[in-house]
Amino acid sequence: MVDQKLVSRRKFLKIAGGALGAGVVTCGGAAFFGLRTPSTVKFPGHSFCEGQSKKILVAYATKSGATAEISKAITESLCARGLSAELKRANHVTSLEGYQGVVLGTAIYMGNPLKEAANFVEKFGSQMANIPLAIFDVCLTMKEATSENEKTALAYLKPISDLIAPIKTGAFGGRIDFTTLPPLYRMFAQADKQGILAEGDFRDWGAISTWAEDLGVVLADYS
Repeated sequence: MVDQKLVSRRKFLKIAGGALGAGVVTCGGAAFFGLRTPSTVKFPGHSFCEGQSKKILVAYATKSGATAEISKAITESLCARGLSAELKRANHVTSLEGYQGVVLGTAIYMGNPLKEAANFVEKFGSQMANIPLAIFDVCLTMKEATSENEKTALAYLKPISDLIAPIKTGAFGGRIDFTTLPPLYRMFAQADKQGILAEGDFRDWGAISTWAEDLGVVLADYS
């Protein structure tokens, strides 16, 4: 993911323009090949612990896989709490019928939630008015988990939280792995001379586990 706080749009466009000049091709004249998610990225999605109380949907929007892996860990934690949790990509969800709660996670690119997450809220917003919603984002702003950075990272979720008031929010550090970045973003990261976008896994699994455990308690007691 590429945060607006860490790199300017002007710098991004400069590098992107160079990439296009170098021959990034288009697909059907509409989508840049350089923005495609590599085949190395996995999109987990299946049910855990079916048949237990309160069915919870964990939906995620990811581009490089880090958010998907966090969502999977949260799903497993909810199951350990005794809930029935199902993991799906946000754009694969067709209905919220039968769910007693929703967790929505999204990567942040250029300071914004992914379009898949925004589309999910737009599509199911009226249904979520009657069930609890928790949201979290994954971004490099949380590479250092300070209170100031957390405030900035949570602000990225305003396009969602302004529409539907969540019962819980979270922000977690992400990961830069050149093998899972779309080609254009990979060129962008490799061109960063300051090292801000250097490869590394900045996810705090302890913090993620604590957040998920607390969420499980909230959802189990929610009525």
